[in-house]
Amino acid sequence: MSRQERIKQRLFDKEYLTKQEWWGDDETILTSDEVRGLPLIVRKALAIRHVAAHMPIELKPDELIVGVPTMASVGFGKCFPEYALPDELEDAARWGFTPKSVFGHHLLNYETVVRKGCSGVRREVMERIATLEGGQSEKTEFYRSVLISLDALRILADRYVDMLLSASQNAPDEQRRHELRMMARVCARVPEEPPETLHEALQAVWFVFVLCHSTMEFIPVGRTDQYLYPFYQADIAAGRLTKPEAEDLITSFLAKFSERVHMNMSDWEMHLRDEDTQYNGVDPNFTTTAGTYSNDDSYNFGTSANHWLCNMILGGVTADGEDATNELTYMILRQWAYLEPVVPVMSVRLNKKTPEALYRLCADILRNGSSEPALYNDEMFIEALQKYGVSARDANDYSNDGCWEVLIPGRTNFGFCMLQVLQMLEYMLQGGKSLVRGAVEVPDVPPLSVWESFESFYQYFLYLLEDTATKEIRNRLKTIAHRAKIAPSPLLSAFMDDCVARGEEYSVGGARYNMFGTYLTGFANCVDSLAVIKKMVYEEKRYTLADIAQLTRENFAGQEAVRQYFVNRIPKFGNDDPYVDDIAARLLGDFSSIIDRLRVTEAPGLILGEGVATFEFFAKWGHDVGASPDGRFSQDPVASNFSPVHGADLLGPTATIRSITAGDLLPYMMGAPLDIEVNPNEVRGDAGLDRMVALIKGFKACGGLILTITGANREQLLAAQKEPEKYRNLRVRLGGLSAYFVTLSKEMQNSIIKRTEHSL
Repeated sequence: MSRQERIKQRLFDKEYLTKQEWWGDDETILTSDEVRGLPLIVRKALAIRHVAAHMPIELKPDELIVGVPTMASVGFGKCFPEYALPDELEDAARWGFTPKSVFGHHLLNYETVVRKGCSGVRREVMERIATLEGGQSEKTEFYRSVLISLDALRILADRYVDMLLSASQNAPDEQRRHELRMMARVCARVPEEPPETLHEALQAVWFVFVLCHSTMEFIPVGRTDQYLYPFYQADIAAGRLTKPEAEDLITSFLAKFSERVHMNMSDWEMHLRDEDTQYNGVDPNFTTTAGTYSNDDSYNFGTSANHWLCNMILGGVTADGEDATNELTYMILRQWAYLEPVVPVMSVRLNKKTPEALYRLCADILRNGSSEPALYNDEMFIEALQKYGVSARDANDYSNDGCWEVLIPGRTNFGFCMLQVLQMLEYMLQGGKSLVRGAVEVPDVPPLSVWESFESFYQYFLYLLEDTATKEIRNRLKTIAHRAKIAPSPLLSAFMDDCVARGEEYSVGGARYNMFGTYLTGFANCVDSLAVIKKMVYEEKRYTLADIAQLTRENFAGQEAVRQYFVNRIPKFGNDDPYVDDIAARLLGDFSSIIDRLRVTEAPGLILGEGVATFEFFAKWGHDVGASPDGRFSQDPVASNFSPVHGADLLGPTATIRSITAGDLLPYMMGAPLDIEVNPNEVRGDAGLDRMVALIKGFKACGGLILTITGANREQLLAAQKEPEKYRNLRVRLGGLSAYFVTLSKEMQNSIIKRTEHSL
């Protein structure tokens, strides 16, 4: 077996089946009055250094890149040593924060890691300290915390040097002894010094990633083919590296992201899940329709279990606007496809200069069941980012984070909120009451008789939407500065572009761009429901609003014929039908106008952007809402992201693309992914590949933003339910990430199977 085959076998036969132990929550740095008397941000840095010095370390067979992050997951919570004092904890709790309220998502500048190394950043910090005058204690504390965090990286690397040298003495053969000594030399240089080879660059990036993820910073890895390519190019030109050797290095690097994956659900540490670690804080007097993330309930079980907000994005353009595709673009993508992982979330940027070979490689991977890469429309995002104040060079360099959110690497402080429009529609029909929770959550909703026309009904819906968005933005602005008082990020700030120059942590003035995404959630179900109300109540007058309210309140009990009429006879979003597509386009435009107003009145200086999203929580968001006028049963999943309702897209992907691009998507720079399924049997051979490429290009030409394609058919999914051991590597897209199908709950599996009913 080749090294690549052995590494893949290790992942599926060992790593995925071995329970990883959590470490860190029982640790503390509060061991003396001297430490307790230090500023909090310095104590946080000391806790980071404690992690680097004491976290478990491990050497894996066959690997060429070393380092294993501590165990945690977006779905389950975080682990970290104690560093905050009781009065600090009490003050933070008033704003909805804890020491674990580290939002993640933010992408550091890996160019800084590979060009300057820790030593270069350390020199810049010392130069800044030398310029400080009296009365700048906060800057001094920040710089001290950065220096301690940089030292932590050196400590971690040194521990691996010792481990590798020791292991080399007991290696089974001379080749492995040579490899281990070489790896020790690499770790002795990076990330302290700037890397000089591809091997050193990969290891430097990975060490920074490991310590960030071990200190609660769930961060992406960015444009790897761009910042790594100069090292690959130089190695090949100098004869230091062959392409097969480079493939081994890339495979070893990519495999590292998956070593925390758990395929056995019994190994998931559900009890460690901590709701408030997912948020950027909340005013205790603040109420919203945003709901809460959840992953441990049966309907949503497993969706985020193996997710760490870790994205990798390839292709695109350079800062100067030239095509950025290079040999590493193809190599990374092919090696990732070979490993069949769910981490990292893989994406590719496509533009008018992208080579045909990259289109075909993406299409070929997708038609064979990978569910990724997600495909980004460069022209749309670059234009949109510039429209909202991002410089041309920075816009050209955009990357992604979390699930698929767009940001600028090393220059962005990011947050978002979810606006559940289907829930708002329920409030209107039920007098402000939630059918699922049985409580009035929005007071003073007018009686149904007030809305004598569809226009008046729709305008009140927009009022609710604007009111909720306003509250979310005000909460963001009110609480944002309080997070850094309890959960600052000195390590991440060390590699953000402007933090050292400004002497400020990234979330309180250090970031160049402060972005906040406002995401419409439950979009297709809401649009389809508005179409039912418009046609049935106001145009054909077959029913009153009270009738619709009663049908949904009773979950269509005894009214299946009526429900079927709503489902099958009223136009549905995703079928190129102007009746419902016009409603969708109008809602998109009206929401953009709302955000335009709020950008001026509520948040000058904050980059407010729109999006349409459920991420992987389409089952969760649906579980929060009762039956809806589109015929959806109470607590059934909603449509994912910017996609049609499952099973409602009857005319194929071309019609769906025309529907989702009927409105102006340029303002939706925060992302509005279309998630579709294709039957692999229908895209076989050269002709099938041509069809896939044409579909992708058609999506771009029409002005779509993000396209995700799952190439799995109904028969495969049903077979995987019956014999999961034979389909361990079957991956499906969940709105913002991919998961191994066999690790999902039966409810989630059935929801995904339903999505394939009308696939290409």
